[in-house]
Amino acid sequence: MVFRFLDLPAEIRDQIYHVLVATDNARYPPSNDDEPASYRFDLAILRVNKQINHEAKKAFEDNVFIKITTPWSESIGHISSEGRVPIITAGAKADNFRGYHLWVWIDTPGVSFNGCAYSMLICLDDLPAFTRMWHLSNLNHQGLNSHLRLKLTVQDPHVPDRKIPKDLQNRLLLPFGLVKDLHSLSVHGAKVLPSVEEALKKEQAIADQSPEECLESATALKDAGNISLIAGKYDAALRQYTDAFAAIHITVCGRKRYIHADGYYMRECTSGTYKGQRSDYVRLLIRVKLVANFIHTYLKMEDWQEARFWGKRSIILFRSSLTGDDDDDLEDATKWTWVRESATMGFPARAEMGKILYRTALASRELSYWTEVENLIQAAAIYLPYDETVQTEKKILDERRSEYAEYCRDIGAEDF
Repeated sequence: MVFRFLDLPAEIRDQIYHVLVATDNARYPPSNDDEPASYRFDLAILRVNKQINHEAKKAFEDNVFIKITTPWSESIGHISSEGRVPIITAGAKADNFRGYHLWVWIDTPGVSFNGCAYSMLICLDDLPAFTRMWHLSNLNHQGLNSHLRLKLTVQDPHVPDRKIPKDLQNRLLLPFGLVKDLHSLSVHGAKVLPSVEEALKKEQAIADQSPEECLESATALKDAGNISLIAGKYDAALRQYTDAFAAIHITVCGRKRYIHADGYYMRECTSGTYKGQRSDYVRLLIRVKLVANFIHTYLKMEDWQEARFWGKRSIILFRSSLTGDDDDDLEDATKWTWVRESATMGFPARAEMGKILYRTALASRELSYWTEVENLIQAAAIYLPYDETVQTEKKILDERRSEYAEYCRDIGAEDF
């Protein structure tokens, strides 16, 4: 029996077309936390015959695309890798594409394109990620935006001069409220509503939170997470700790942390709780406290793998910053000489680093990494010389090193 696709009702065919060509269905999650999502459109349907081409093309035209053009070739890689913004296409295909609803033109006064413009195409749903990346770049490189001009051109790509609905105008333009202090901004195109343009300019006029305010917000969220942790609300605690990271411009994505806007914190706090302290030092202290709390929460959830991962990752990063050694081996005793040396440095997060070492030991013990446990306990005892729990375990380890594995199995995992 031959199945005749065109015998299906038009509404059913339309649903099938949208499954094949809509951006929601063409989006594929990243294969790892280091990569952005990707888009793969199944456009073979357009080549079946004229009627199906006509119908499917109408479905494809329901997608909303943004074209971004700059004079800098490296911007495409920067947006994709650092911003983790999925790029549908770039280069000649993006240059020649006319089916966009918004054209974002970025340049700087006095710089000639000389015929060299670099374009990329993104989806509407990914526009907030793009403007957030731009916002963070400006925070990290203070004054960047004062050298940039932004031209936004709105259009209906299918019916010239047709007015774009207000809700779509808002989605296209208001994300640029994060892009502040530009050399100039101009908005053009298909009957842009004055109210939308005014709302955009109001958003741009709102000052960014100061480093002091960001640090206060992160501290409050961390403290709220601690309350949730004590109450046994572990998922809520993890969310609040993640929000605390975000408050100081650190994004947690799966097992990855992306640290942004370092340059924004390179000054002394002039007000609030941390007045007189270096913003970057306070930020480091909060970061280490949050990692320690993440590990604590995973221990309470008995998720030993995640607890060990977060602890081990932080220990290796810290060791690498001191010695340049980024080997992930925690069992080689010769790789732990940095602990005693660093303990005398008086760095601000010493106690929190000690908690990370000890809590990682607890997770490693549950997973039977015995040599790793010994090294971690020894290190934790150096960083926490007055913690009775840690010192007791250190003493037992020293006295009964050969029997320590049996001892660990007997007492089970305890936290502090």
